[in-house]
Amino acid sequence: MSDADKPLNKKDQKRLDEKRGEGMGKDYVPFIKVGEFSSSGESVRVKSATVGRVHHLHSGNELAAFLVFDWCKEVIDIREQFPIPLADSLIICRQLGIRHPQEKSELTIVTTDFLINFADGSQLAIPVKPALKLDDRRIVEKLQIEKAYWEALKVPCPIFTDQEVANDLKMNLKWLKPLIDIDTEVEYPFSKQDVIDLAARLAKQPKAYVARHCAKLDDHYQLREGTHIEVFRYGIANQYLKASLEIQFTEWKCEDVELLIRSDTDLEVGNAS
Repeated sequence: MSDADKPLNKKDQKRLDEKRGEGMGKDYVPFIKVGEFSSSGESVRVKSATVGRVHHLHSGNELAAFLVFDWCKEVIDIREQFPIPLADSLIICRQLGIRHPQEKSELTIVTTDFLINFADGSQLAIPVKPALKLDDRRIVEKLQIEKAYWEALKVPCPIFTDQEVANDLKMNLKWLKPLIDIDTEVEYPFSKQDVIDLAARLAKQPKAYVARHCAKLDDHYQLREGTHIEVFRYGIANQYLKASLEIQFTEWKCEDVELLIRSDTDLEVGNAS
């Protein structure tokens, strides 16, 4: 039986019926959600500052790629697990002379890990794969399908691997993950105003290292050890503060930190004027 005559996997048909993979921005629902298939144990759900919705990421590499683009000012939309139309993937497989992805003789929808939209109207399609698996025949074939589909639409389709994730970025992700994972049952009693107050204190010592200066601030204000650095981590995780993720957080200086929010008082004054 040719691939074109085979039925679609029932789970994928249900996802299509639910309109997954359609829409943009806050209305988009990923084709595959966290928990719907076995992963490396690094799956995580995080909220995007760019899009304002919860994103479903299935590996640490996907989280790294996601944060890189979520922190990019030129990005206006990030859609994960974006489905390629079955009719198109069947045609591509026939042209390439390869078998269409399937399970137990039922076709499965091919998805691209990320579709990124930029403010200038351009797009980028990004498959995320471990470098060690790039010699796996089925993975290579899936990547060929994705590349053929997106390049036919004039959308670049570069592969993002763990080799693109520098050690400093890995350390930062490990440090931030407990606060960006919405399924982590930890509550932090901090507010935006706490972050704003901390930013003001850091600005007074621009050449000081953030971690060391936070410890000094704990002593100065007679607060529990670690209070200021936890406020700082909360601010970074929620994108109230910004610093380069390519530099390990222990090496950030106060002058490297940018405050991205304003106090309610400032907003009221601005509106009044």
